[in-house]
Amino acid sequence: MLSENVVVDRRGRKRAARRDALIDLAGQIVAAGGVQALTMTSLAQAADYAPASLYTYFPSRSALIATLQEEALVRLSAAARSAVEGWDVDLRMLGVAGDDPGGSLARLWAFNDLLVRAPEEHPRDFALQQELLVAVDAETDADAARVVPSAMAVLDVPRLLLVRAAGVGAITTEPDEQVGRTLAWVAAINGALLAGRVRSGLAVGPTSLAESITRSLLIGWGAPVDLVDGARVLALRWQDGTGTVPEEGP
Repeated sequence: MLSENVVVDRRGRKRAARRDALIDLAGQIVAAGGVQALTMTSLAQAADYAPASLYTYFPSRSALIATLQEEALVRLSAAARSAVEGWDVDLRMLGVAGDDPGGSLARLWAFNDLLVRAPEEHPRDFALQQELLVAVDAETDADAARVVPSAMAVLDVPRLLLVRAAGVGAITTEPDEQVGRTLAWVAAINGALLAGRVRSGLAVGPTSLAESITRSLLIGWGAPVDLVDGARVLALRWQDGTGTVPEEGP
């Protein structure tokens, strides 16, 4: 006869598996129709659940969206941190010291490229974040606040890259502006990617626009022009093994 603890543990695992399946299905609904398509009713229909039963997993639509966003941010954060570790290895293989100003700027360029590739490499997670940027009242203030730590964990990756660059003199040191610089940079590149979804009338594509933004910001933050451009070449040497920027149309 199974002990009560074993039965409870089994039930817990089954409940967690059902919850994970519902979150995955919710992600599919958003991917197909946007955040506005995700309601408790649409999820219940897709999962063949009674609508009322969903509330045992998620107390509201807002809580469901917040959970979906949290998990997406955790995956994006893990991917970014893993990439940064790989860049350090790549730089060492190229004979660039960890405290080299050019290497620090090359990491910033590599993050630019990582963010530009995110819609292709992490399409569902990235699209969800962009959808929520323009969705009105998708989450309550309380649920949105719950997501903040996960969002800050993602932003901490470029923030630490900027701190590292400032620490070796590659850019000016402005400790009080770390978060502001990070937000300005990431928001600007994200804006370039959003503009790329429209494309109509744009003279340049999102990749070129993002590159122009990053170059201008780095120079504006005190990095010498020749060092910025040299770091761009260095960053491209380890990406995709091609050493070239992907071509794109206007």
